Amino acid sequence: MFQILIDYALIIAFIALTLDIIIQIYHISKGKSSNDISLKGCIVRIFGAVVLQIKFFSLNDVYLIFGQTIFLSVYMIYFLLIIYYKK
Repeated sequence: MFQILIDYALIIAFIALTLDIIIQIYHISKGKSSNDISLKGCIVRIFGAVVLQIKFFSLNDVYLIFGQTIFLSVYMIYFLLIIYYKK
């Protein structure tokens, strides 16, 4: 029972993280600028997300793999927008 609660909490956490990035994507697209966002910080976050993805695959945990894959996909869109709108 406790593991099921943990799994659902993970899904909610990944949804929250993904929604945060979607809001940032909207902010960048609306303002047509990403000057206030650190490119180095985003690179570090991508590296961390990829390392977590590798770890989750090694654990064979479907919830973690699914959530991290969605998060990483949306984050890559965010990262590309940052690069595109960097002036």
